[in-house]
Amino acid sequence: MPKASRLLARVATSFVGLVVLIAVTGLWLSGAQATYFHLLTDWGIVPFKFPFVDADGSLAAWECARKGVEVILADPCDILRRGYNYSPFWMTIDWIPLGRADRVGVGLVLGIAFLVSLSSLPPPLSPTEMGIRIAAALSTMVAFAIERANPDLLIFLLVILMLSLLRRSVVARTLGYCIAFFAGLIKYYPFILLGLLVRERFRVLLPIALASLIWLVFFFQIYAAEILEGLPNIAIGSPFGDMFGAKNFPLGMFFVFQQSMASAANAWEGALLATIPLFAATIWMMVKFWRASDVPAALNRLDEPRRLALLAGAFLMSGCFVVGQSAGYRGIFLLLVLPGLFALRRDKAAGAVASAARLASMGIAPLMWAEAIRHPIRMAAVAPPFGFGLLARGFEFVTWCAREVAWWFLIALLLSFLLGFIVDSPLSRAWRCNVPARRWA
Repeated sequence: MPKASRLLARVATSFVGLVVLIAVTGLWLSGAQATYFHLLTDWGIVPFKFPFVDADGSLAAWECARKGVEVILADPCDILRRGYNYSPFWMTIDWIPLGRADRVGVGLVLGIAFLVSLSSLPPPLSPTEMGIRIAAALSTMVAFAIERANPDLLIFLLVILMLSLLRRSVVARTLGYCIAFFAGLIKYYPFILLGLLVRERFRVLLPIALASLIWLVFFFQIYAAEILEGLPNIAIGSPFGDMFGAKNFPLGMFFVFQQSMASAANAWEGALLATIPLFAATIWMMVKFWRASDVPAALNRLDEPRRLALLAGAFLMSGCFVVGQSAGYRGIFLLLVLPGLFALRRDKAAGAVASAARLASMGIAPLMWAEAIRHPIRMAAVAPPFGFGLLARGFEFVTWCAREVAWWFLIALLLSFLLGFIVDSPLSRAWRCNVPARRWA
């Protein structure tokens, strides 16, 4: 591919995203708020009365913290009086001279920086991949993250920086793990990225792991009261909304059965009976996939930028899916796995891995657009035209089930990649070969 074509392929996603951001921003600034709200609603988003409300909440927490006001349970500086459900470390850096008056500037900078950072991902290998990446970058999940200016955008930027450092010297890689730790200090879940440490040899892994553990204990000792106080404020929501997580399917089935069963116990029994086949099918798929393919070898054939991005995205998405519910904007990290999936699907020696990667790479964009796809169905179920309310509600339930099954199978594939990564790690190979500890270095 000519150099100009490679450059165009690399920046195309960022360029299209920025053009759309400018157009949507222009709607708001020109006073066409009604059109702006209608557009976002059709995009699958429930818009707030002004953009960047999550950035507003984080900046409000700084304003109150500078005044010595407790914000964990309720923040009087926040327009929604929300409790602060992120890490209390955020208040430690309240010396940064920003406040609610800077909401628009901060929101725009985060959105622009996020879209520009997409050009730092490995370039697309084909027009199809470029089209899928653009579709994913314009998806409901990404639009939601930018519309709210959620701190996940900042986490994404830190992950991109971390991935760049992990491809360099030992000193740079150590700094990369420090950035992962710092991201965890902001929103907890990025701590899981420290799992990438298993790629290191023992002489590098041990000191960084010990230092991370010591600092994690130190962090908890300092902020234990605030952490425990803020945990109940972590967002939970309806399984039928835009949130994703392993609990969505059983909880949603419970609500469905509850409408037709006399007791909650019977409803939970029905939900359990519905979930067990899905769980069993997921485990069966993982076992069959693992036995039919050489996942570690397929991962090793990836170039390092694609492999690291795929593994980082797998850690983040799998961890968030298994632990609890996550708001739709966290799906922006699916953008990290696309380059690796498209490379794997081109690997003729990968066998079942290539087939699974092909299916996953084509399914991610619809999954990221799921709320926009479900929006007209939901509207038809609430205010049915031509009297098709019951049919629309049934179709809405079917699309919800399809979305949940897709999430389970995608996470199963990502977990299989993580298992292959761990099995092929230097530490695991040394243990399997029974190499003495003194030779691990």
